Amino acid sequence: MPDNHGQTRVAVIEDDDLERCALGRLLQADGFEPDLFASAETFIAARQNQTWLCLVIDVHLTGMSGLDLQRKLHEEGSEVPIIMTTGNKAAAIRERAEQSGCVAFLWKPVNADTILAIVESIADRPRP
Repeated sequence: MPDNHGQTRVAVIEDDDLERCALGRLLQADGFEPDLFASAETFIAARQNQTWLCLVIDVHLTGMSGLDLQRKLHEEGSEVPIIMTTGNKAAAIRERAEQSGCVAFLWKPVNADTILAIVESIADRPRP
């Protein structure tokens, strides 16, 4: 696993307990440090003074949606790469997420090799 100046923390914002824990275990097994959040609101409350390599956000969260969280972060000027996931196959959702600047959009069930390759490619990018 590449080391991007010591940055290995990945935030997973997913309201499905099994999905969230599975992604956390997968990332941890590949050398990343996952921070797991059950909602956009808990992520927002915990993000002060935290930095992440990237965010993995489910589109359909309880409370604030993943797309609304993505928009909020974009409006605040965040440049943290976002990987969006969803079980909904509607093309409009993918278009909306990509227009908002996500670096990847994955349908569930998420392929382990695919998401790890994306996170590793983000870790390989030069960062300021």
